[in-house]
Amino acid sequence: TFTADKPMRVGTVACGYADGYPRHAGTGTPILVNGQRTRTLGRVSMDMLACDLTGIEAGVGASVTLWGEGLPADEVAAAAGTLSYELFCALANRVPVVEG
Repeated sequence: TFTADKPMRVGTVACGYADGYPRHAGTGTPILVNGQRTRTLGRVSMDMLACDLTGIEAGVGASVTLWGEGLPADEVAAAAGTLSYELFCALANRVPVVEG
C-alpha cells in the first residue's frame, strides 16, 4: 500500500499485529525512533512494521516508541482509526511495557 516517491531510508520495527499493534494502522501513523518523530509505512504485518528513517540517525537496536512519553496513545489511536483503550487492551504478553 506504500510506494516511495523519492529515495528514502526505511526501517523495520520488530512489532506487528500479533503484538497488539493495530493491523489497520496505515501509512502515516506516528511513532518515535530514538526520540524523533516519524511515521509508519505500508501495512502492519504479523511481526513487524516499516517506518520512515529518512533524516533519522538509527540502526539495529534503535529505541522505538509506539505510544508513550512524547507520543500520546490518543494521537496514535486517532491515526489508526481506533481508541487508545483498544490499543492498551490489545497488547500481547511478549511486548515490553516501560512505565515511567
